[in-house]
Amino acid sequence: MTTAAPSTTRPRRVPAFARAMMRFQAFLLRRNWLGPLGEEVMVITVAGRKTGRRYSTPIGFLFDPEVRDTAGRPTILALTGADGASNWYPNVLRNPEAMLEIKGQALRVRGEPVRDEAERRRIFALYQRERRANFHRLFGLPADAPAEALDQALATRIFMRFHRIA
Repeated sequence: MTTAAPSTTRPRRVPAFARAMMRFQAFLLRRNWLGPLGEEVMVITVAGRKTGRRYSTPIGFLFDPEVRDTAGRPTILALTGADGASNWYPNVLRNPEAMLEIKGQALRVRGEPVRDEAERRRIFALYQRERRANFHRLFGLPADAPAEALDQALATRIFMRFHRIA
């Protein structure tokens, strides 16, 4: 009797304890009870790409002061790994409208992936500058690592830009 190899297309299941902690963190973020952490972490609510069910997840974010919307407000950036381990990213690709909750304020947004290489490099440099304290946690190496290592780290990340909807 032979056994089939495990499927690699199956999504990774998040352990129950981790799901509970993410729900608790989302609860605190929605009420703006996490102090300075609210400057770096938001709650994203997206429609599932298969079920349409709404899912909320705490993720890191960064305001982009150089790209503004029609009202003059900075757009919002988020990142994920190139391996697609974060479910929010493929869900936004399928259903671009999402809800972001930043410091207790809900924002309707439309997400778009950043594919232009020059823009990706500019955003990466923005993360180096603005998130220096936790750059290692986000990218796996220090912000002042050699250029070749930084290029490899950039290649493993995907950026998403969110534009506010009226």
